Amino acid sequence: MPSVIQDYLSKLSPRDRLAVIVLSVFVLSSVLGLMSLKLYRAAEKAQQQAAQEKQLYTWLQANIPLLSSGAGNNGMSVLDTVSSSAGGLGINMKRFEPDGEQVRVWLEGADFAQVANWLNSLSQQGVTAQEVHFEQNNMGLSVRLVFGR
Repeated sequence: MPSVIQDYLSKLSPRDRLAVIVLSVFVLSSVLGLMSLKLYRAAEKAQQQAAQEKQLYTWLQANIPLLSSGAGNNGMSVLDTVSSSAGGLGINMKRFEPDGEQVRVWLEGADFAQVANWLNSLSQQGVTAQEVHFEQNNMGLSVRLVFGR
């Protein structure tokens, strides 16, 4: 292949030959520069990702007790335990809202005996009602609860 290039260059005038060589060097250096820039950016991105993963690992290691205590019921969170227990006892949650390690629950038209049975069932599963508000209105019993471990 170099002989083909030499033959091509020998057929050109000295001025054209110089222009082709200069342009070839420019294109080659531009391509190499762009490739090195792309490699540099990829390496920088990998370093940032590694730093983020290291921070996440450090946070997870520091919070192992907190994370493992949240999974005290066969790996179920407070929300999972509350919702599965409510469904099993026929309690219809009008609204629920996760709040960190706690869950806020609203019930409308609830039966007091069912709610009491539900609270007892949850306490046996390690979930306690930290706040309980009952209100009797024309639609029945409205209950607002905050659960946690």
